[in-house]
Amino acid sequence: MDSEINPTMEDLNVLLKKKWTFCILTDLHLGSKHFQDFNRNLPNISTKVLHQTLTELEQFGLIEKHLIDNKPKSTEYSLTDKGKLSKNLIKEYYGYIASISSDSDEEGEILKRILEL
Repeated sequence: MDSEINPTMEDLNVLLKKKWTFCILTDLHLGSKHFQDFNRNLPNISTKVLHQTLTELEQFGLIEKHLIDNKPKSTEYSLTDKGKLSKNLIKEYYGYIASISSDSDEEGEILKRILEL
């Protein structure tokens, strides 16, 4: 990617503290996604914020965007090697959440999938 930046620890800390960053990274650990998949999986995120967050993650080299030349054309996002390094952080975070929360069956299934990464 041409506009990839070399982030500092402070830059990464700011990015990871943003509301939707962690959710998007988690979603991508479960598999590559199209833009509309994020809208379906994260219904409370606005299109503008989703686009901004995906752009930042791409600029930091954590995700990559692939243009698929279908009809209609679509875009698929996936983790880079650098982005895959967040796996242990995500597993620890959701492991902690699972240990102190009382979840519905559906939420429990999602947590189970995440912890199996």
